[in-house]
Amino acid sequence: MPTPRFTAFALSAALLLTASACDDDPTQPGDGDARLNVLLTDAPGDVAAAWLQIDRVYLQGGDERVELLTEPTDLIEVTELVGTAVPLVEDFGLEPGTYGQLRFVIGGAVLESEDGTVYVLGDVAHPDGLEAGGDLHCPSCQQSGIKVTLPGDELELGDGETTVTLDFDVSQSFGHRAGNSGRWIMRPVIHGTWIEGGPVLGPGVRGQVNFATGVAVPACPAGTARSVEDFVPQATATTLVDGDGLALVRTGVTAADGTFVLGPLAADTWDLDFLATLELDGADLLFEASASPTQAVIVDSDVTGVTYTVTAATCVPTG
Repeated sequence: MPTPRFTAFALSAALLLTASACDDDPTQPGDGDARLNVLLTDAPGDVAAAWLQIDRVYLQGGDERVELLTEPTDLIEVTELVGTAVPLVEDFGLEPGTYGQLRFVIGGAVLESEDGTVYVLGDVAHPDGLEAGGDLHCPSCQQSGIKVTLPGDELELGDGETTVTLDFDVSQSFGHRAGNSGRWIMRPVIHGTWIEGGPVLGPGVRGQVNFATGVAVPACPAGTARSVEDFVPQATATTLVDGDGLALVRTGVTAADGTFVLGPLAADTWDLDFLATLELDGADLLFEASASPTQAVIVDSDVTGVTYTVTAATCVPTG
């Protein structure tokens, strides 16, 4: 039988890898009917810029581990690749079946905060040569790797081609400064969404963010300009859960003109909401808003025409 093929894409960042079918070694492309593609993408975050060096991506099925990516990538600027897709793994052959874990090992990372301070993890440096001012702390990144959150907490690969999008959520992953310790805490959140066929991105929700009359986004903290781009749409699955049994939550990206995209999303009915509190360094930016409609049914194509109306935006100093 032909082998399943798998392709993985990263919206945020990724390098193209091609693996051809060979033998039945679980660490190598197989001769079954499944083909796999892997893509990396990015959700928004309150950092000036962030780069990742990806060392490994692997699947775990029972006692077998399938290495999808084994050569470290260059530094990838995840904050610049929102809404685009670049392959990490392309047309990788492996046996059809159920895989319980997809893991992502980060070898190095660089974060540039809004005040210009640079934090570094591993043996990497800021691409522009800026000096590191602190450590980026992430114990799980370089050990067994980060477990990708999958719908149903597993990946089903059948005959033919499957495309998986790895969505690196910057808004949740890069956390915050650890007081005056000189460290920035990083807790990566990576969502995986797969569709049959590919390599293409899966469906999502698209629409417009508007402001009620007289409402504007204030500077936050004082002296730091903010805009509609700080508004973060959210979608919560009504049936899909993660490995802890909690409903899947995905965040979107709003452009300077108010258009937003939320996804890719797995097939389900999703409740549409927004991030009410954006935690900043020294202040919280609070939003009040409503979505119309309040749900989106994702099957195999985008849901469009969704509108958010922001009725209030307030900056509250913290600390």
